[in-house]
Amino acid sequence: MGHRSIYTDWLFKIKEEKIMIKEAIQTVEKLNNELKEHAYEENKDNHFLYEYAPFDLTTDGEHIIISLFDNFQLWFNEEDERKYIDEEADEYEPLEGFLRREAQKIIDQISRIKLN
Repeated sequence: MGHRSIYTDWLFKIKEEKIMIKEAIQTVEKLNNELKEHAYEENKDNHFLYEYAPFDLTTDGEHIIISLFDNFQLWFNEEDERKYIDEEADEYEPLEGFLRREAQKIIDQISRIKLN
């Protein structure tokens, strides 16, 4: 009977990871598409600006990392820094809102850099 419990827990964990990966992929695609549409409207002559995807997702099937501009890690599922909505249900704030907020922090920091 103990083996069944471990097996059930393992299946539940895999199901949760698949749901989390799906949510992460959909969120990254949404943010990149939104930025591409905006960039296209503003810079129709500069293809790079609306073909580049600033949000990037990397996964090995268990761990998920979402980065901005390939260098700035925004979120790692093993160290989830999102705010809890319901701790008992282990429910966090939506990933999209968290990524928007963290990306804006990085963009604000970059915009303060003076090159002259």
